[in-house]
Amino acid sequence: MRPGRALACAMALTLAAGCATTPLPREHAGPALPASSKRLFTAALEQINERYVRPVQVGALVELGVAQVLRGDPSLQVQRDGDRLEIRNREALLVQIGVRPDGGVAAWAGAAITAIDAARARVPVLRELEPGQTHRLFFEGVAKGLDSYSRYNTPESAREERAQREGFGGVGIVIDTDAGEVRVVTVMEGSPAARAGLLPEDRILTIANESTQGMAARDVVRRLRGPIGTEIRVRIRREGAAAPVEVGLLRAHIVPQTVAYRREGDVAYVKLSGFNPKTTETLVEAVRRAEREIGPRMAGMVLDLRNNFGGYLDQSIYIADLFLAEGAIVSMRGRHRTVAQESWARRGDIGERIPMVVLINGNSASASEIVAAALQDHNRAVVIGSASFGKGSVQSILPLPDEGELVLTSARFHAPSGYALADLGVLPTICTSGGRSDAAALVEQLRTGRFADQGPANRWRRVAAEDVDGRRKLRQSSCPSETAERDADLDLALRLLGDRSLHALALASGATLATALPR
Repeated sequence: MRPGRALACAMALTLAAGCATTPLPREHAGPALPASSKRLFTAALEQINERYVRPVQVGALVELGVAQVLRGDPSLQVQRDGDRLEIRNREALLVQIGVRPDGGVAAWAGAAITAIDAARARVPVLRELEPGQTHRLFFEGVAKGLDSYSRYNTPESAREERAQREGFGGVGIVIDTDAGEVRVVTVMEGSPAARAGLLPEDRILTIANESTQGMAARDVVRRLRGPIGTEIRVRIRREGAAAPVEVGLLRAHIVPQTVAYRREGDVAYVKLSGFNPKTTETLVEAVRRAEREIGPRMAGMVLDLRNNFGGYLDQSIYIADLFLAEGAIVSMRGRHRTVAQESWARRGDIGERIPMVVLINGNSASASEIVAAALQDHNRAVVIGSASFGKGSVQSILPLPDEGELVLTSARFHAPSGYALADLGVLPTICTSGGRSDAAALVEQLRTGRFADQGPANRWRRVAAEDVDGRRKLRQSSCPSETAERDADLDLALRLLGDRSLHALALASGATLATALPR
């Protein structure tokens, strides 16, 4: 094909189409991707173009996506030249697809499909890929042009993640596999398993008459889950029992537990492992239980957010509001109107007068950082531990036509005092990382006023959001991020809450002037 002919064809396109520089041999013409592939690519690329936290070049993302698909044949390369997408091998230009400048996102989606189909026609290993595999590879490439938190969930992984976020039809147990056996680790209170009398350390021998010997944990979970209201029969062995017994379990809507409470003397200790739709409700129940058990002697609460990677944004706002009487909780800044918003506390919640300590570490991320930053900025809690993860971004979960999901970074979090959490995180009031975890020594430093230096906190709140390297260096120099859950951190928290004057000193040493967001 002469160059003039290729240009004419490219200019004649309405959306996107390809002009192969050499005709495809008939025997190599493989099956094209289905029409649903273009709908999927168009829907995903439109969402990215509209909602991603930074402006994107759709053509550049398509180039990355096609390149990832073509990795099955190292001799093929894709490159974008303005509004053209080209596929070459080591010797020559094989395919050139032109995209009209006014064709928009759909044009680039069509160009991606045309390029992939042309490559599939020439390369047997690409023709063998199922459409779903091709989609996954394409979006893996697209994600390389975004950030590490943005990704595509296949229909299967989307179903699994939805189950973890929203709940599922199940029996309410956590299991593990041990030497080929299935062991019950925990039984959720009030669950079908609890009502049927299952206990931790029970061994599950069969599920629906199928032996579990050697069965992988994920396969056990898949068999135990099912439509709500349906029955599954399991055979269990209990240590000390004369013989195994079979029980029927009526599946119910199960939401994974994220709140664990226990009493530590006159202190309520609450561990949050994540944020799902039930977290706030369950935390309120834990606070009320603590008030009943401890009564007016309750010295305060330890809110443990260590190794909490986050979850639902609204739950983090509700939880911060439980302990704040007024003021800003968080602001979200992004390009799309649906994510740019501010959240404020309202009076009248259950935890507004409870003295608090919050524990964080290097795995405290996202929603847990929102809670820690809000309580710290308003001087409601002493934060103990190491610098948090520094995720600081909103991931919108967007449904796609194939029943998969696009998890897309759509906004950045800013703490009440104004600083961005991304690549920085929360600086503890009392840093216990880098060998500074001796509770007795830290208490002595508090008593002698050696935590009065506001320099690190001031630098933390003034470093520019765009200075990613500077922010990461500041984290490591001020309070190195560590992931351990040290007993010494809890020991220090209990000491502070056990002595009102110490707790007041710690609050004063970390006091910040949280700037009110403009209304």
